[in-house]
Amino acid sequence: MNMTGYLITLGFHDFQHLWNNWMICFGSSCTFFDCHFLFTSIKMNALDIHNENLKILKISSKFVGVEIWKPTQMFTLQSCIVLVQLFNYFYSNFWTVYQYRNDVIFVMKVLNCTGIAFQLFIKFFIATFKKKKMFAMCEMIETELFKKYSSRKEKEGEMVYGYAVKFRLILKLLVLLYLSSLVMFVLYPVYIYFVQDELVAMFVFEFPYIDPETTIGFVLTNVLQVILYVTGIWGLVLADGLFLVYVVHVLLFMAIFELHMKQLDVILQNQDGTSNDLAVEDRWRQCLQEHQAIAEYIDDIEDIFSFICLVTVFTSAFAICDNITDWYASYMYLMICFTSMTIYFVIGNMIERKVYESMHMCIVNFPWHLMNARQKKEYLILLNRMDHPFTLSMYGYSPLNFESYMTVE
Repeated sequence: MNMTGYLITLGFHDFQHLWNNWMICFGSSCTFFDCHFLFTSIKMNALDIHNENLKILKISSKFVGVEIWKPTQMFTLQSCIVLVQLFNYFYSNFWTVYQYRNDVIFVMKVLNCTGIAFQLFIKFFIATFKKKKMFAMCEMIETELFKKYSSRKEKEGEMVYGYAVKFRLILKLLVLLYLSSLVMFVLYPVYIYFVQDELVAMFVFEFPYIDPETTIGFVLTNVLQVILYVTGIWGLVLADGLFLVYVVHVLLFMAIFELHMKQLDVILQNQDGTSNDLAVEDRWRQCLQEHQAIAEYIDDIEDIFSFICLVTVFTSAFAICDNITDWYASYMYLMICFTSMTIYFVIGNMIERKVYESMHMCIVNFPWHLMNARQKKEYLILLNRMDHPFTLSMYGYSPLNFESYMTVE
């Protein structure tokens, strides 16, 4: 690995360390915004914070026509409007490319956003046709985590609350990053006007039958471009936000499973070695059910997002490689492509490390010899399940981890 790759990997490890110690670091120095954020979070319980987090995603789902929280509705009026916008964007792009096919640099500028547009096109249909499963997973998170462990007096409740607070901040930063890119694209025409005394549109692609050289055509072109871009940004917020919701909470499921295994360890160590009381049986049943639930939950995530991950990597890589022109406004867009692609690899690597370095070690070091014969057989089944790792992949072609991230060219 070269020095750049080493520094990026080191930065990701620091990010994971920050994730694990966020509340400690946060208490040392806070801005006014941070203090207000913490104060309001302290007054709310975990379920309230979780519902506040989902409000952002629910708003974006309505805006882009994929209402996950209405699983019985396949297509809505807004869905049809978004589909028209997508087809209009692709047609306008190809039409502009054909009109300026002799200017390679200009064609590259036109195609700069095409990768993300195709990515959103795929995400739209996957989310539409897998809406019921995605809604069921959201219900599972709410029921099995935030309602089941609502009291902060228990260790599980404190863990759930901590994750909810951390996720709230991360989601808001993600939305802020994505929406702030629009400011960059808006400022670019203003900059060109004052520096070069020239009127240019926010994006370089044009619409058929609309002449941007006229006043009405120029205004109409910019309005349509803003509508398309805002729709796309909300689509990215929904897609990446939902991925974070599902994957971050599977990490929480794993942490609670480890906690219960350690508690069962203490119970076994404190008994005389011959009796097998009800507490051991109940806790062991709970651990087995949680392990099976985690396995099924990760399989559902893989079923929904594996192809999305593959498309995201290829389209983001295409957009990054295509972004070598002097169109300065696209640098913010370049950051969005990099962030969107990196999210999947970082979270995938966090799951892989959580499974191998923590969850599996918790199972391997478990005092199974203190259990009865039937429980020992069940423990062997649990060990056998470890041969099928809980990892995310790019549609089976490559796992989502740092090694795969460094091979993306």
